[in-house]
Amino acid sequence: MHIIKNIFIALFGLAVLFLMIMPNAEEKNDGKTHVKYWYVAGKEDDVPYGVIKFNVSQDSVIIDATPIPWNEHEKKILTAILSEYPPDVVTLVSTVPKWASRRALVMLDDAIKKDNFDTTQFYSALWKEMHYRDRVFALPAYTASFAFFYNKALFEEAGLDPDKPPRTWDEVREYSKLLTKFEGGNLAQIGYIPPYGNLETSFVMSLELDAKYTLNHGTKVNLTSPEIVRSFQEELSLLNDIPVEQINKFKGGFGFGSQHGFIAGKVAMMILGNTFIDQIKTYNPGMNYGVAEIPTFEGKETKSSTGVWWYAIPRGSKHKKAAWDFMKFAVSKDVQLQENLTNGQSLFPTNIQAATDSAFLNYHFAMKIFDKEMRHTESKVICPLVHDVFWREYAFARERVLYRNQTPQEALEQAQRTIQVSLDKAIEYDNYVDKELKFEKL
Repeated sequence: MHIIKNIFIALFGLAVLFLMIMPNAEEKNDGKTHVKYWYVAGKEDDVPYGVIKFNVSQDSVIIDATPIPWNEHEKKILTAILSEYPPDVVTLVSTVPKWASRRALVMLDDAIKKDNFDTTQFYSALWKEMHYRDRVFALPAYTASFAFFYNKALFEEAGLDPDKPPRTWDEVREYSKLLTKFEGGNLAQIGYIPPYGNLETSFVMSLELDAKYTLNHGTKVNLTSPEIVRSFQEELSLLNDIPVEQINKFKGGFGFGSQHGFIAGKVAMMILGNTFIDQIKTYNPGMNYGVAEIPTFEGKETKSSTGVWWYAIPRGSKHKKAAWDFMKFAVSKDVQLQENLTNGQSLFPTNIQAATDSAFLNYHFAMKIFDKEMRHTESKVICPLVHDVFWREYAFARERVLYRNQTPQEALEQAQRTIQVSLDKAIEYDNYVDKELKFEKL
């Protein structure tokens, strides 16, 4: 408990410092409720669509939106909560339990029940992420959906049917051999690169194999299950015996925009997000490509995964009811639909009705595929209390396997031990906090 005491002392010091530098809040005498909304943004004048629409939809509440830089947003928000001068509503992307376990968010269950709020409007995997200890602390704001992109022109050159993308990982492996070219002993083109993209191939495979990453209600890490070991083995086989060092040398010539491996025609097949549609339109508008379901194993359903941005009310908010009204408005079908149509494919709706509206589906031929993948998506939040540790160790294990420094079994055993130690400590601390500090309700 000595360590815990020191942590609280340090956090208290941050809070005091925050109060010293925070300007006094100016009370506006316009007769309206002013809700402070903090969101992460790249541009200072990039006011979220939902804020603009909410402010003109009624005349009693004003959402005062303040952008905060990505590299400081978590520290700023947590410090503001500790200082008892928090914003009224925030948008975050890190796991909900990371914040709820600190009792930093307001519990929404009573408001959801009172307002008969329809929680089925969200994709199930995203809604699941809004929970901690079987209570709700956030609403999903927006997300990304992933599917399988393939270069039809390269398929034709390799003698493959451009209208028949691979359905299984075995077919991906075989197609990749036909689509891989060497010039002077160096890679000039490749079919598929497992460690290239934002969604880990081995993780997708493990979901398709119905892997269980934890046991005993999430208290025991289960990385060495046969399904996860197999997923690492299957991913390694997709390299087709090409040393990963040689692939990395090839990848070194990639970049952003027109230099992206897929857009430049250097990589024939990739798992990519819906946002990539607009990148192709911008950097290679004449590209002949297709989008299909993510390949799977014989007899198994396609699976995907994604992350989610979410709205929440910080502990100590002065205008909880108004903040809740704004959150409900921001995730509604009409707002999400128009926000996505306005911003092209920079977002994907968390609201199913918005994602399946004809106006959204007509934006691109692949929208129905992205919607289907969202219905088969599963959360990447495996061990929420040690989310960062889990994915760090998973990445290290994957790297050791791809570089053939360890077998999948050895690498996963090592990762499992490290994660379990951190998880045990996090659970012990979480239980202590649960006894000392109760959840704040709306």
